[in-house]
Amino acid sequence: MHMNPMDSPDIPARDRLEDQSRLSRRIADGRFLDFAPERPGSIEPPPNATAQRAAGLPEIHASDLDTAALKAGISSHGGLIVRKLLPAGVIPALRTAIDEVTEACARTGESAREQQRSCYYDPPDILQDVMKGTELSLSRAFHRDTGSAMCAEAPSVAEALLDLYQALDLRPLVEDYLGQEACLSVKKWVLRKTQLPVHEAGWHQDGAFMGTDISSLNLWIPLTRCGGNTGAPGMDVVPLRLTEIVTAEGAMFDWSVNPEQVQQRFLDTPPISPVFEPGDALFFDHFFLHRTQYRQQFERPRYAIETWFFGRHSAPHNQVPLAW
Repeated sequence: MHMNPMDSPDIPARDRLEDQSRLSRRIADGRFLDFAPERPGSIEPPPNATAQRAAGLPEIHASDLDTAALKAGISSHGGLIVRKLLPAGVIPALRTAIDEVTEACARTGESAREQQRSCYYDPPDILQDVMKGTELSLSRAFHRDTGSAMCAEAPSVAEALLDLYQALDLRPLVEDYLGQEACLSVKKWVLRKTQLPVHEAGWHQDGAFMGTDISSLNLWIPLTRCGGNTGAPGMDVVPLRLTEIVTAEGAMFDWSVNPEQVQQRFLDTPPISPVFEPGDALFFDHFFLHRTQYRQQFERPRYAIETWFFGRHSAPHNQVPLAW
């Protein structure tokens, strides 16, 4: 038996084989979701929304989080900060999980099957089926180079997180926001530990490579005090609701945005770098313009968990959906 996830997710006490089997079924079921990509519904703010503007983005306490506040924040400013979403007691175990998973994945190279399996490293065989050819190896190499790992590499961590989300009543919130049943993504459910020094990352909207006729919601949870002048990189964001993809003209990648264009185009809503405490959260969708906070020097790495949710009828195939 493992502890209540609201107290502390006791990941080593979980049944590793059961978790791997459960996650494998979720990934298998994701291939048969009844997709019919469509333009997502309106997220106009409802009357009497409770979100208040703070530091350029709306922010609320977790006790005030509901669908109305979520829609109001995203429809007005592109994102919503939720303070103290996670109870403090779960954060040490999640940071340990990120250390263990990212270190295990960094050791594997191309020989993932040869490494000792554990609750922190047990990639299901189905990953080879849903990420064919070189896609899986390229994805793993990218994550190794950036100090991150797909959550699916450690099914016990993935299932512990889903238990935690369930305990926080996030599923009805996400599905009410999306207006349909939700699924997750193998490729966009990521454990992160920034490497120092931080390299200048491209400004981007995730819709540039996921597509725009989708229904999405991202949950980004830092587990480190970060942003602003805290000494750990947070997130640089443009606090403005966008409804189209900004041109990549002059940018380094076809999915990114030139930093000079960001500065010139958004003079009235310039980029900001909010300060986050461990367990705070930032919600946004695939139109939100952001990047990992960039400065010349940072003193501490930042731990974070990123989870993208999609409506099961309008999810991007290229992000490898898995059933919730």
